[in-house]
Parts: sequence; structure tokens; C-alpha cells
Amino acid sequence: MSLPSRCPLCQAGPDHQGVVTPWVYGGAPGQAFFHCEACDVRYLFPPLTQDEAMRFYAAEFSGFMEKRSGEGGGWDQPERHVRANQSQWERRWRYLADHLPPQGRVLEIGCSSGFMLYPLEQKGLECLGVEPSGVFGAYVRARGLACYDDMDALVAAGAHEAGFDLIMHFFVLEHMVDPVAAIARQMAMLRPGGRLVFEIPNCADALRTVYDLPAFERFYWSVAHNWYFSEDSTRHLLERLSPNVEILRDQRYDLSNHMVWARDGKPGGMGRFTPVWGEEVERQYREALIASGHCDTLVAILHKD
Repeated sequence: MSLPSRCPLCQAGPDHQGVVTPWVYGGAPGQAFFHCEACDVRYLFPPLTQDEAMRFYAAEFSGFMEKRSGEGGGWDQPERHVRANQSQWERRWRYLADHLPPQGRVLEIGCSSGFMLYPLEQKGLECLGVEPSGVFGAYVRARGLACYDDMDALVAAGAHEAGFDLIMHFFVLEHMVDPVAAIARQMAMLRPGGRLVFEIPNCADALRTVYDLPAFERFYWSVAHNWYFSEDSTRHLLERLSPNVEILRDQRYDLSNHMVWARDGKPGGMGRFTPVWGEEVERQYREALIASGHCDTLVAILHKD
């Protein structure tokens, strides 16, 4: 196993670095996840090379996610993906609505099937996407939205020059090689008064920090992710990039999903048992995880003056 000489986020030295796990889902021998005690970030070392990452996201990512997401994920077909993520749209809308401009330009980075963009387009916003997956990018373009393979292609086309009122991405930052440079670039593309809103996994997820399920632990640490953030490491990352940062907690997966993990040791099961115990139990469970900090998702909102 190769050992890092310093944290790739805060540059703390080797005395602050420790192994989280040598098990990397989909990874290669010698890869592992490390924890930096100085900034509290978890990171993959060694990470994928740039060429490996480009090949992975262009040709393999949708199949990789189909295998990981379990039943009902919709990663096999873009149309199914749109339908399967209606509940995610509704969950995100609860906080996104407050930061949506009445008119203007919206960019989603890593837009997959575009399910977050189509309702915004219907509200009269100009929506653009960035999506490296060939299948999903082609689908978004076929639905009439401008969609670029990567941020460099968007810039080369001049699509950034008019600026954006909202830039959003969901479970994308953890894939990026340099999250500091990525966020700085995105902030530079915002118009005055614009917002950058994104979600990332919270490494305090109850399935690993409360229930300590071995099957989930082996599933969780994925080669597709360069980073796993906590609330502390998220603040460390963002507060040097913007003076106006909000970090919210949220919960994607329900009690039914957690019960399936505990019983079967695999993903899936969203909503399976909800008809038995009812929506109120699901709501209370979600709110308890959020209040305790053992939720699975962090939401960051950056304001540009």
C-alpha cells in the first residue's frame, strides 16, 4: 500500500494521516482511503489518473452506478432514471426553492438524465448541463437542453460568458480531483447575487457510524470518489472560498432502505415497508438522523455578493 506524504486538501504532514480502510469498492490493489486528522477529510490514495477518470465517466459510470444502486435506481436507461428520481427532486426542492431566481440562467454540473433541470426549464429558466456520460449527455441534448461533456467544453463554447444565477451539482464534488479549484471556478461563473448549491455524502452516515454494518462499510468506500467530507472538513474547504456559506443537513435514504441494509446487507428497498408503518414514522426517522448529525447528506450553499 502506498502512503501519502501529506493531505491533498490541507497539506498536513504524514503524522496526521491514518488509514480508514484498505477496501475500495471497484478499486485496484494498493488503493486505500485515508483520514486527515487536521482537516477531517477522507480521501482516496492513490486516486485515479486523469486518463483513468475520463474513461470511467465516459464509458463505465452508468453501469457502475446501476450495480451499486440496487433495484429501482434507473441507471440502465435515462427515461427510467428521470422517473426513479422524482422523490429526489421533491426532497431537493424543499431547500432549493429559496435560492432559485425568478428568471435567468441555471447550470447543473453532472446532470445525469437531467431530471433536476426539466422542471426548472418549465418554470422559464434557461437551463444548461454538464454530463460526461455519453448516454446521459446525448439524452439531455435530445430533450433540447445544451449539455457539454465537461467544464472545459462549456468554456470553449463560450456558454459561461453570460454568467449563471444558479450553479448546482449533486454528489459530484466528491468525484473531483481538486475540489478547491472546482469550487473557485464555479464561483467565478456566477453573476452578482448568484448561488452555488451542492450536495455531498456525509461520512457520518448512520449506516456506518451508528449501525456499523460491515456490508455497508465495504460498499461505501468507492473508487468513484476521491473524497468523503464531514461537516468540519466541508467548512474547512468552503470558508476560504466564500465568506457567506451555509451548510445544511439532509437525509436521502429512508428507514425502509436502512432496514434492508440491516437484513440483507445490500442497497435498495426505498419505501418498501412504508405502507406498514406509515409516512409519519419515515418523517420522524429522517428528522432524528438530521438532528443527531448522523444523516447521509450535506447541502452547501454559497452566496456571491
